[in-house]
Amino acid sequence: MKVDIKVVVFVILFLVRSVNYSAVGTNNVTIGVGGNFNYTKLSRNKNQKEMYEEFIGGGFNISVGHLYLSQDLSQGSLIHGMDTKLKFAMNFSPIAKQGGKTVDLLEGQSFGFNDITFSLGTTYMIGTKVDKGRLMIDIVGLNLGYLTGETKLFLNPTTIIHKTGNNFLLGIDLPLGIRYIFDNGLSIGFSHRLDFTFGKDRTGNTISESGNTITSTPNNGSSLGTKDNQASYLAYNLSLDLAYVFGK
Repeated sequence: MKVDIKVVVFVILFLVRSVNYSAVGTNNVTIGVGGNFNYTKLSRNKNQKEMYEEFIGGGFNISVGHLYLSQDLSQGSLIHGMDTKLKFAMNFSPIAKQGGKTVDLLEGQSFGFNDITFSLGTTYMIGTKVDKGRLMIDIVGLNLGYLTGETKLFLNPTTIIHKTGNNFLLGIDLPLGIRYIFDNGLSIGFSHRLDFTFGKDRTGNTISESGNTITSTPNNGSSLGTKDNQASYLAYNLSLDLAYVFGK
């Protein structure tokens, strides 16, 4: 999973250079980029209940969407908002614990969980006009999407990769995410959410090794979910976001 950092840099420059050409209104288009903090827990189900794994890391996200804001702009008045976004995100998370115990890998070794997500979601927020902008607070939101990932173990010179398969993603935006939307269109804030995955029970496993050998077995479905042969997936994501808002 390689990240094209040029895309992220381009989005940031576009946001910074565009703030002088915006007017925030009732119906707005939003374009944003953010940095993620991610905590992931993979708890084994019935046939794998002897262990679970925890990963802590982070990544980035890019989003585009529609932001509705009610427009009573007198100081102290209540503003209602609906923020609908299509979001792409990647996280890279080294292992933190296995079986409830801190993991100490040997020098030169690494083990982590990487994921890619696509999601579409809507968050309801309330706020007020404050000085030269709007201070908005998230109340609750719902996201539906797709997640694919892999666990990657590096044992020099061998790399072992386990693919998760394709997963249905359910995300819940949590209360008290905060953003400040300047009148010129620049938006800065943070949001946080819980993610769950569901998928068809995997009937096989895929292992690819580089270095000594390459081994694979047929697979169908996902290794993440609620079935006996899957691992339950729970992730907490905290995102710090810079966005550009323009509308009328």
